[in-house]
Amino acid sequence: MTNQTEQTEQTPAPTPEPEEEPKYQIDAKAFETSGRSFSFAIYSRLSQSGKAVIDDGKSVGGFGAPAEYMKVMSNICSNEPDFLLPGTPITEAVFKLLLANTNKAMTLDEIQSGLTTAWASVIYLKNLSDEILRRMLDQENDYFIKRAIIRRRRSRSS
Repeated sequence: MTNQTEQTEQTPAPTPEPEEEPKYQIDAKAFETSGRSFSFAIYSRLSQSGKAVIDDGKSVGGFGAPAEYMKVMSNICSNEPDFLLPGTPITEAVFKLLLANTNKAMTLDEIQSGLTTAWASVIYLKNLSDEILRRMLDQENDYFIKRAIIRRRRSRSS
């Protein structure tokens, strides 16, 4: 029979939880608080075919629900060849990418993958390294793209 001292020495120390990769999303509340319309910002970036789906004649374009506009951007606009043109500034491109993802938080890898896919045919690809993207997205910007707040689930003790 072993004593308690031997038992505690054999118990492995708990490993620290790995740090999660930061995710980014648009802070819609901050967008509205700034006096700008989040709905209109999305609407103005819809393609002609996307606007045709939205504009049913019942409401003035740009004043509907942001979630509805993001679904149209995701399902229609993002599949069009001119969705993210190579000349698009990176922050604008990330903004449109997040909108097409219905503003679900995305990691740097997911953002890089989306931009690289969109710009695959460009001869002089923009610098999309982790360091450049992270530095750009971690500073205050006109698109209100910020690190997403990750809510951890509490583990229940038995």
